[in-house]
Amino acid sequence: MKKDIIITLPAKVKWEDYEKELAAVREGSNVLNFKVPYFPKETDIGCKCYLVHKGHVRGWMEIVGLEEHDFVCEVTGTKWKGKFIQRSGPFHEITPIPMKGFQGFKYFN
Repeated sequence: MKKDIIITLPAKVKWEDYEKELAAVREGSNVLNFKVPYFPKETDIGCKCYLVHKGHVRGWMEIVGLEEHDFVCEVTGTKWKGKFIQRSGPFHEITPIPMKGFQGFKYFN
């Protein structure tokens, strides 16, 4: 059985600004990319990707892709290249759960 994962949004990112990115992918026509050094072996498209921000799990989005590519961020203009976990669709808020932030991803079931 495939497992859900959890990632951390950098603390320097304001939640209000991130909500703009969430709104841009809500309809599923765009994706949010999260860079990883390698793809999670126990996760696949359709699993949930939970998000930690400033010490709390805030909610989840569906994983829609695991791709290696390069792109320019439409928000920051930063050029990125590598392996990315892609998320899209609505963000499902949950009652915040305390959790310390971390780098990379963890399995979350």
